[in-house]
Amino acid sequence: MYRIAICDDDTLYTDYLEHKIKEVLDFSEKYTIYKYYSGEEFVEALDLEFDLVFLDMQMGKIDGITAALKLRKQNQDAVLVFCTGVQLPKPEFFDVQPFRYLMKNYAESKINEELKNIIAKMIENKKEIYIIIRNDGKMSKISIDDITYISNLKRGCCIHIFSKKNNQCYEIVSNKKLIDTYEELKKQSFEYAHNSYIVKFRAIIGIKNDIITLEDLTTLNISRSKKNVFHSRFADYLGGKYKRNR
Repeated sequence: MYRIAICDDDTLYTDYLEHKIKEVLDFSEKYTIYKYYSGEEFVEALDLEFDLVFLDMQMGKIDGITAALKLRKQNQDAVLVFCTGVQLPKPEFFDVQPFRYLMKNYAESKINEELKNIIAKMIENKKEIYIIIRNDGKMSKISIDDITYISNLKRGCCIHIFSKKNNQCYEIVSNKKLIDTYEELKKQSFEYAHNSYIVKFRAIIGIKNDIITLEDLTTLNISRSKKNVFHSRFADYLGGKYKRNR
């Protein structure tokens, strides 16, 4: 079951967006759409743990960015889409990791195209990808979503895990070498920040002066030798998240 929230003080646009979402989803997936007409209403409902959120950028006392910041404190995984008529995104909007900016003046063909991509992203987010870890003859299945970074060990590597369910950090030792683990996870947006560890881009909440802050508040340095490749791949990752088809 997918939970989809639409928050916009324009009731006509809210109804229109609900109608278009239902057209895209049809009966292929089970879902519930929740409509809110103010940021205050939406914030009060955050315990519902939405899978997809449409937020108007310009509302009353609690606007889109304020509502999005509150959302991200409780829910890092929801696909977030900002809806706007004329306002352009400001730098702080990227801190809440939006997937799309949906212009309200889009033609119907464009809105259909965008919504198909947005719904596909929501469904993709629900599908967990796992890696199999072997250590001393034992096998463990770990969700990639829970991994923050992986560090080198003398005989294998250490997988650092942050569980969002209980805000706890764990470590699991693997017999596989870091270089081999990297090759397995490279396409899942992992990259070397240092010879001693690879970092999952999605776990990054900030980078300043080549110091990475992860979602569990771990801080890691980006080494001089890895700096160019790391920043290039991270920029590509962000570009893929925030791009809009024109």
